[in-house]
Amino acid sequence: MTSRETLDVKAMALLTGLCILWGVNSVAIKVSTAGIDPIFCAGIRSVIAGLGLAVWMKSKGMRLFPGSILDGVAVGVLFGVEFAFLFSSLVFTTVSSASILLYTSPFFHTLGANFFLKGDRITVAKGLGLLLSFFGIVILLSKHVGLPSFVELTGDLFAIAAAILWALTTIFIRRRLVGKVTHHHTLFYQTIFSIPILFALSMLFGETPIRHVDVLILSSILFQGIIVAFISYLFWFYLVYSYPISRISGFTFLTPVFATISGILFLHEPATLRLGLSLLFVSLGIYVVNQK
Repeated sequence: MTSRETLDVKAMALLTGLCILWGVNSVAIKVSTAGIDPIFCAGIRSVIAGLGLAVWMKSKGMRLFPGSILDGVAVGVLFGVEFAFLFSSLVFTTVSSASILLYTSPFFHTLGANFFLKGDRITVAKGLGLLLSFFGIVILLSKHVGLPSFVELTGDLFAIAAAILWALTTIFIRRRLVGKVTHHHTLFYQTIFSIPILFALSMLFGETPIRHVDVLILSSILFQGIIVAFISYLFWFYLVYSYPISRISGFTFLTPVFATISGILFLHEPATLRLGLSLLFVSLGIYVVNQK
């Protein structure tokens, strides 16, 4: 699979669709955690996605473990630990602070790609575009951000760790798995090998795994497992294999914007000028990032 230098219309359409799904997923997570604790729910999601992917791959005649097993284990561990840091950050700090800091990940993507991946160097356009997009996210979420106490600072540092792990996982995949296994196998390794990590961390944090389940909670879990962790991640890894990381990662700034829109549509949260300004800066930033 050959990596393109810029994003074409197909890639931009796919990325926008993924960000919409991931934004709606934030509502699904909020619904599911009303009855199931977060890390345990993430483990269930990995189980659903892993089993679904295994069945689909076998139906296509694919081997489940064609090689690069140790690299696959590393990806699964990184994914699981990333979720652990993100969960821990939400224990200590606000959702707004954690979200802003998590979406510093494109900065780490771009920085890491500059040093560890060939042909994906930082340019003035990329740097300016990322700054504009991140400024849009800050505008959107700044209403609830206050001065951090020591405890909140600990949570903020955990969120930054999650962002770094997200970027590290993506760069590791480009260096170690692209060209050796398909993007289907990359996703399979990530989901399967993250399962024991997530369930072990759930026990470590003393979660109460399942408090109650109803039709809405079950539907939200199936949405997270099948639509998001299985189908949407397949498309994400296709893009990771095919396009420069620094360019596709810029689109992830759209996810919290669509999460806010989802909150307005499904949770009846208010639309504000802040949202409009955020959309403006994010869209402008993505346009600048993708200029040749």
